[in-house]
Amino acid sequence: MKRSERLSTVLDLAESREKQAAQHLGEISRKLDAAQRSLENLKNFRENYAARFRQFGDQGQGVRQLLEFRVFLSKINSAVLEQEKAVAHVEKALAKSRADWEAARRQTLGMKTVVDKARVEESKVEEKRLQAEQDERAGRRSGRGENMLAVFL
Repeated sequence: MKRSERLSTVLDLAESREKQAAQHLGEISRKLDAAQRSLENLKNFRENYAARFRQFGDQGQGVRQLLEFRVFLSKINSAVLEQEKAVAHVEKALAKSRADWEAARRQTLGMKTVVDKARVEESKVEEKRLQAEQDERAGRRSGRGENMLAVFL
């Protein structure tokens, strides 16, 4: 088996790892999008609820109802903080996944370069071999021609 063929197997493995890393990067990216949408929804809900709380307070509602609004608003704020932490966690995971994919991509490109060089070298060796065969055949023909010429003289 030629060196380029053996290296092609390694290249296939590198390409497979790169593909897996790209798929993982896509998954993490989708998770980040979902987490950011959830955070944005929570923030919008909090803003709407806070506006209702202000409006409710302006209407002169009871203390008990205002306290319930405050408690619930506090819970929404806690949920927003937790979601912000979740988004930050997924952002870190995305950065790691991107770095992993980039490393796999560099490895694949490096292996492609090695395989290409091996193929070029094998091609050069093959060309030299063919040229040597042609030279040998030409030498035999010219040697026969001289012998035949000597016979006629």
